[in-house]
Amino acid sequence: MKVFCSVLVVATLAIFAQAKPSSVQTQLQGALDKYLVQPNSLDMVSADVTSQCFALYLPMLNEVAATFSSSYQACITSYNAELANLTTQAQKDQELYQQDVNGLCSAFSSCDNSTGNDSTTFFNCYAKAAQADVSVIYDIATNAASTANTLAEAIKANQDLEYQCTNTTESNYVRDTAATYDLLDSCLKNGVPTTSTAAPVQVTTQSSLTASDDNAGSPATTAATV
Repeated sequence: MKVFCSVLVVATLAIFAQAKPSSVQTQLQGALDKYLVQPNSLDMVSADVTSQCFALYLPMLNEVAATFSSSYQACITSYNAELANLTTQAQKDQELYQQDVNGLCSAFSSCDNSTGNDSTTFFNCYAKAAQADVSVIYDIATNAASTANTLAEAIKANQDLEYQCTNTTESNYVRDTAATYDLLDSCLKNGVPTTSTAAPVQVTTQSSLTASDDNAGSPATTAATV
């Protein structure tokens, strides 16, 4: 009987392994190892009861895994979308600064092309161009530094949101999986529960997080049905 249970649990674990990071795999594997070696009275449970227990709770475990997979992917998708937005805006800002610099260069280039061999005119042209462009150069230096700082902060904030989202999703997955295995363990030990006592595990879903989400990090909870 124990061998039969172990095979089914390991098979379920193989399904989960395809949908989650190695860090969660390690945590869950440790919990399952502990579950499988703990003393129990499964040999006293009939094969029919064992089959009914797995038929009842394996769909719940599959739903927990599917919820985790979709929620985790939503975190990654949200992070990539925000990073793409930041990159696009940075490229637009870069083009504006390049246009300003090109304007400065063209002012001096006009001096080279229009003064001929008259050195006095050449120097006067450069002096006027430099004087006129002092404020522009200062603005470029100030604004470019500010833009770089803002971009770095936005990228860091996006990374923090991704970590918060994926970390919460992983925690929810481990917790919901452990809760479902507790119900399975109780079923295997005590028999199949009645409809009124076989309450489904609350599958916690983690919505994707974005920088504009005022409620970022707040998981929504929905009940799994069987």
